[in-house]
Amino acid sequence: MIDNTDPRAVRTREKLLAAFRDAVRTQDPAQMTVAALTRTAGVNRTSFYTHFASPEDLAVHALSELFDLVGNADIVLRADGSVTGVQASRRALTDIVGFVAERRASYVNLLGPGAAPTVKKAITDAYVRRTIEALERNENRPPDVDPVVTAHFLAGGVLGVLGGWLAAEEPERSPDALVEALIRCLPAWIVAG
Repeated sequence: MIDNTDPRAVRTREKLLAAFRDAVRTQDPAQMTVAALTRTAGVNRTSFYTHFASPEDLAVHALSELFDLVGNADIVLRADGSVTGVQASRRALTDIVGFVAERRASYVNLLGPGAAPTVKKAITDAYVRRTIEALERNENRPPDVDPVVTAHFLAGGVLGVLGGWLAAEEPERSPDALVEALIRCLPAWIVAG
């Protein structure tokens, strides 16, 4: 149902996403109930299960949308040559860091050290899927570099750093400084061009 573009289905998903975003500010997604989410969204349980398998599935969907938008923009920017590789990487990381920074209280429960392992794995898998696609299209990728291994490495690193940064009461880096630190960690061939 996630791909259903019927206006009613879209409205239902948006209501559920809004209820989730409200709930995740104070709750671990693993502790959320379908009953509470549907009550807040003003939809019934059947509607919830038509779109999502669990609250964790809803959480992953919320962050996966961001990865899809950022990944698509990165692919387009690199393909049309309108920016350099480092500029494309900086833009993608700025979008991700900015998104979670604005929702720090919510996303520390999804990415921080106390996050439910199933949620963290699902978010990592979503990031990996999008990163593989971007890496396969990267013309600078050396022929002996496995995009799947690289995607897992990048997802684990970026999401691990973000989780630790979100969990710190007083982060030692601003969002912009965090982006720059992440850029310096990327393989040279990713930021080339």
